[in-house]
Amino acid sequence: MDPRERFFRALDLEEPDYIPVTDLALDPPIVDAILGKRFSGEVFTMAGGSVGWEKSLSYRLALVEACKKLGFDAVPALSDYSLTTKDYKPKYIDGKRYIDHWGRIMQVSVGAKTTFFVGGTVNSYEDLESYEPPDPYHPDVIEAIDKIMGELKGENIAIIAQCHSGWHMAFQVRGGIDKILIDFYRNPSFVKKLMDKIAKSCQGFAKVMAEAGVDALFVTDDYADRKGPFMNLKIFREYELPNLKEIVNIGRRHGIPVLKHTDGNIYPILEDIIESGIDCLHPIEPEVMSLEDIKDRYGSKICLAGNVDCKYVLPFGDENDVKRDVRRCINAAAAGGGFILTSSNSLHANVKVENIHVMVKEGRKYGKYPLRDMRFSSALRS
Repeated sequence: MDPRERFFRALDLEEPDYIPVTDLALDPPIVDAILGKRFSGEVFTMAGGSVGWEKSLSYRLALVEACKKLGFDAVPALSDYSLTTKDYKPKYIDGKRYIDHWGRIMQVSVGAKTTFFVGGTVNSYEDLESYEPPDPYHPDVIEAIDKIMGELKGENIAIIAQCHSGWHMAFQVRGGIDKILIDFYRNPSFVKKLMDKIAKSCQGFAKVMAEAGVDALFVTDDYADRKGPFMNLKIFREYELPNLKEIVNIGRRHGIPVLKHTDGNIYPILEDIIESGIDCLHPIEPEVMSLEDIKDRYGSKICLAGNVDCKYVLPFGDENDVKRDVRRCINAAAAGGGFILTSSNSLHANVKVENIHVMVKEGRKYGKYPLRDMRFSSALRS
């Protein structure tokens, strides 16, 4: 099978020739290391926003090339994090902090090789009235999408578009989860208007990327930490779940599957997420959720993607540690098909590149169908 067929066979809950191997987020230092050339510039992660249209475009094309070099079956070619206009420039507050095109305050950490959210720009009703999220239909956005998709024309790799449904960008633009959770109780009309504005933009990005011919949408809003969901079920169902369902509907209207990412312990809202109509769940965070349990309970409904440990194993482990964890994932969730091997979150800046190669190689070696007897002891076998 070619990589695209392999990826879709897994999404269809069937057994391909091999378990598909990919990752749906790579930090720029990883791309730099794989290609042996600097693309990341002073902003280390596209989650931190773009440094400009040209650099964002060249980086995204570099990411595609890095994924192909790794032998992935799918590539996260497009992202609403980094699609912007040619006149956009980050608004620097000081030497480290800047406001990105979504209205989030981001901070660059050279030591940590990353960029992270520290605040937002919507702090009052006046801010909300003047706030405008990015325009997904802007000609510069469409041009960037067309250029990236043009580079992939004729490739047999699955093309993934990263997008959001609303919650993630909303709490960051608002300045933090604590602030928006208080808003749900004290200023529900305020937070509803903010989320509606952002959700409309997110849906627009999903539409234009789907119309460009991507193979799948990947919705990346995080709903939980290790203790549980950030919001209770009532709030989730009222404010966020409809937005997730709308992204699923966009995928359905364009005939493409929708993959859903969220970290943390999502057991309390898991049924709602699955019933939204998603086709695949990523990554089922290790230590707080059981990949084997989710496979047993929901493997006949949705594909699972995950969850080689990127907290300890990929950054700090040796070759055998990586092999062992790859086999743990395959043993837990690959039987019968419907499984994609990825990291447990992303290939972040501190992951060892050599461990990524081990993950791919072991996934190919051990993940060939028909699989050997599953769910045996965790001892590493050759």
